[in-house]
Amino acid sequence: MARTNVRTFLESQGVRQGGVWSPTAYKIFINSLLTTLETYRLGSHIGSIYVGVPTVADDVTLVSNCPYEIQSMLDLQTFHANKFRYLISSQKSCVLNYRCADSFDWSINGEILDTPENAVHLGIKRDKLSRLGTKEVVPGRIQLARQTVYSLMGAGLYGLNGVNPKVSLHLIRCYVIPRLLYGLEVILLSKTDISNLTIYFVKLLKRIQHLPDRTANAAVLLLIGQIPIEAEIHKRILGIFRNIIDNDNSVERDLAFRQLAMKTESSNSWFRKVVTITELYDLPSPHLMIYLSTLLQSQNGKKLVNSLVNYYWITKLKSEASEKSSLNLLNYTDAEFGSIHSIWNEPYSTLRACIKSKLACNTYTLQCDKSKFSKRQISAICPLCGIEDENRLHFILRCSSLDNVRNSFIQSLKTFIKDVVTTKLYDELFSSEINTLQLIIDCSVFHFLSRGDVFKVECITRGLCFKLHQVRSNLLR
Repeated sequence: MARTNVRTFLESQGVRQGGVWSPTAYKIFINSLLTTLETYRLGSHIGSIYVGVPTVADDVTLVSNCPYEIQSMLDLQTFHANKFRYLISSQKSCVLNYRCADSFDWSINGEILDTPENAVHLGIKRDKLSRLGTKEVVPGRIQLARQTVYSLMGAGLYGLNGVNPKVSLHLIRCYVIPRLLYGLEVILLSKTDISNLTIYFVKLLKRIQHLPDRTANAAVLLLIGQIPIEAEIHKRILGIFRNIIDNDNSVERDLAFRQLAMKTESSNSWFRKVVTITELYDLPSPHLMIYLSTLLQSQNGKKLVNSLVNYYWITKLKSEASEKSSLNLLNYTDAEFGSIHSIWNEPYSTLRACIKSKLACNTYTLQCDKSKFSKRQISAICPLCGIEDENRLHFILRCSSLDNVRNSFIQSLKTFIKDVVTTKLYDELFSSEINTLQLIIDCSVFHFLSRGDVFKVECITRGLCFKLHQVRSNLLR
């Protein structure tokens, strides 16, 4: 086709499919219908604000509390279609009779419209039976996100044998999170919805890091530099609110003023949710809309909001991690949003880093763990040497059955550390088993090591942990 001359033709009807100007052009065309409905005050009102015909391009929604008024609006819609010679498909149109026990029949051009249990509008599935009318949205989003993850398996998004978690997280942020959260910022989510989203998202992050289910959620998120999915929803809600207050002379802005003034904390108003979120992050109250608008319209306004949200959740995750005794050797204090832990900062050693990440989170199963899980019915004594309980310290530094493997790596580590630190620091690191164990499991806690030093130490200790794992597994077969 690139070398073929084709005959040009003029577009004389409709709008261009996928064109940038197409939605606006259609709004201009349909505006006479919307104006007529508003002039005759047909449809619902919130206070004195008319909200009877929310419309996006060619998706027109008629909203009313009166079934007879709905039919009048449909008749007016039909008249407009006949006047301007376009067709309205009755098969693509339906009426969602929300929380109404009575049954009615509505028609367009003499054809009866369906009244299903649920209907999809702008990608959001509404139902007529639940309290908020959106109970099926979150399960659908999770299913869609799961399908997206499956489709990305060809790109390497499948945990242990896939791409590095850093790359996997980038794929998740680009493709999975947008589909998981689409439309959730404009509906009210229950605690169950938030819980289900959190469970799915954390489990996904555990899979790409090949961490067991018993790993602390705080460690899973901090290792990869990610905030909870609830925080991502809050960012989107604040973004929508910013767009509303920036849009002068709009119905949405007028509605925001009214709802913020009229609704109480116990109401189900979306704008009250915004108040709760701003209080959570110490942002200016939405009631101060002029000030907030000035703040968010500034060049760094969006960055400021995002940084406050990120700071709140990273701080909260660090606080949760500090309460977990299993994370005493993991350096979570230096964690930042968007910054992956040094354990994963090597794209070609994912398999080895998996073992080390489990040791750092204390989820690598040793004999003492088996004893604890069995309520002491299984002995905690090391099955290799039989000298003492097999915990992380014993496995990495003490077990005599693994000395041949351990000695060469420890010697390499000592040689490197001796060249980059003072004699005093060197003695402190290797005279104490706890310090040596910390150096092996997570050396980033020692700030006297440069970034390059940390990378080199990680390479040595990653190999040590993986080799110990291999030999131990072979001996226990």
